[in-house]
Amino acid sequence: MIEYIHGELTELVPTQAVIEAGGVGYGLNISLTTYDSLKDKKEAKLYVYESIREDAYVLWGFASREEREMFVALLSVSGVGGNTARTILSAFAPAELRTVVANEDSRALKSVRFCSHPRACVPHCRPFPRHSGLRL
Repeated sequence: MIEYIHGELTELVPTQAVIEAGGVGYGLNISLTTYDSLKDKKEAKLYVYESIREDAYVLWGFASREEREMFVALLSVSGVGGNTARTILSAFAPAELRTVVANEDSRALKSVRFCSHPRACVPHCRPFPRHSGLRL
């Protein structure tokens, strides 16, 4: 398991960062929150979540442990995958998301767009069930 990657930030776009560490360039999917924290930096440390499936090996990078913990909690909600979790974390900082969930603020959750294609889009987020694993 990779806890974090620290090294030279060689590429940065709103959805991905590339960090070179030990001569290897690691491509990590990131949220806009993490993107904002990396702007104008030459070196970075990102906490990592590894998504290993039969057809893909994907690294997700986070500026803080708290953001990574919220990402993992969001993945435990039925119907929420990596890209949806990233979109939610792009709309809310971890502390804001905790408040939204604690207050069961469905209006705030519904304001988040989960995808760009209308037919494939879940137009709103179902309220998180208490048993979803989302820790407040």
